[in-house]
Amino acid sequence: MEWAELSGADVPAVVDLAVRCAAVDGGLPVTASPGFLGSRYAGEGVVAVGVLRDGALVASGSVREARGVTVVTGQVDPSRRGRGLGGALLDRLLETGRRRPGGLRVETESLTPEAHALFTARGLRRTFAEDVMRRDLAGALPEAVLPAGVAVEEWDARNKADFFAAYQASFADRPGFPGWSEARWTEWTAGDDDFRPGYSLLARSADGSAAGFVTCARDFLIQVGTVPARRHRGLGRALALAALTRMRAAGEPEVFLDVNVNNPASAALFGGLGFRALARRARYEP
Repeated sequence: MEWAELSGADVPAVVDLAVRCAAVDGGLPVTASPGFLGSRYAGEGVVAVGVLRDGALVASGSVREARGVTVVTGQVDPSRRGRGLGGALLDRLLETGRRRPGGLRVETESLTPEAHALFTARGLRRTFAEDVMRRDLAGALPEAVLPAGVAVEEWDARNKADFFAAYQASFADRPGFPGWSEARWTEWTAGDDDFRPGYSLLARSADGSAAGFVTCARDFLIQVGTVPARRHRGLGRALALAALTRMRAAGEPEVFLDVNVNNPASAALFGGLGFRALARRARYEP
């Protein structure tokens, strides 16, 4: 085994390693893409290390800054696990991270029982987790039946503030609600080229007030929410199906989403729509 510093030139090897890990652990396809991993293994302030065996990368990890927090992430080839390599990699990354000011966080895109045991043995506790779910869009979808008196409209510049209002009303009572500003939520939702305004729908009641919403990116359902007064009437299910129907009509072969592990109602909703869990994303902190 040989330890080595990694740079942007090593991102293709990191991607190949991530693909091998995802084949065993599951997870979102984008997390094994050059763009996603390039932002974590290269750039200002990033420290990245790898472990080589006979010239091949068998483990990698990085330390980077994200909104004032030092973030640690890593991966070990499935064929090299169970031999202490993951623990050695994590210890090296944590040592680097603890020398930086501010908070410290460990992230994983595909949590395994072994990784959880490793993190807790290092004095880390899980502070967030969500399940990655997938649905094939090749088959027929159930009809999206909206409640009486409800109409939908697509995202545009004139109604994005109403989308935000629907988001706030729908999620303000959820544990860990971040309380973001409209600008930050809009950037998080629609700030990249994968956002799909044609799949993102706002539901209005007969009086014009926002009743619920769904936002989507390419092959990804970002959020579905229903304001408290309109819950338990099938609106969330209808909005999700309406978005999936538009995705399927546009030729999307599959769709993914994340659902928080402390939200069993949403997990049940999506499970009833044919979504199946692939992996668990998680964050750990001291």
